[in-house]
Amino acid sequence: MKKQFIAKLLALALVLSTVPAAILSVSAAGETPANPETQKNDGYYEVNEDTTVRVNEPVSADGTIEAKVVGGKATVTLTNKAVESLTDLAKDGEITLEIKDEGATKLEVSYSAKLMTKVAKESGADLTIKSTVATITIPNDVLTNEFTNAGNVKIAVQSSSNSMGFSIQASGRALKNIKGVKVEF
Repeated sequence: MKKQFIAKLLALALVLSTVPAAILSVSAAGETPANPETQKNDGYYEVNEDTTVRVNEPVSADGTIEAKVVGGKATVTLTNKAVESLTDLAKDGEITLEIKDEGATKLEVSYSAKLMTKVAKESGADLTIKSTVATITIPNDVLTNEFTNAGNVKIAVQSSSNSMGFSIQASGRALKNIKGVKVEF
């Protein structure tokens, strides 16, 4: 019985020793940081506010979306209303979104797969997302066929001096070997 008790105490001590004292002291102090966008705590950790740009209104006629870049990352979420408005942007078989993300090395764009499939079928257009990170073109047949059973789609692209990457996730699962998708860094 004593050995089990001692083992439990050692396990508890191990767990507690992994919780940084800085986190406990900062949360207890309740201090407001000088820069509310990014809280720095003696360089130990960094807490960012939610910087996702949620496009709640129809997308502007020129397809431009201003993104907020924090720590090199820009995140844009198109709501249902915004996705539905993309049909009006179709020109010459293409819907072009231009994400203004100056200073970003990583971009994430997410939207409803079912609504985008509907927009793609109605417009017959490809989807092109232009940003300072990369330009991504998803053909119409991919939009209308690959995402029919998915809930949400997240497109992520990253480009820095030492790495480049791209992924498309549908309902949280990475899609692979999608023909026709173009990514230009």
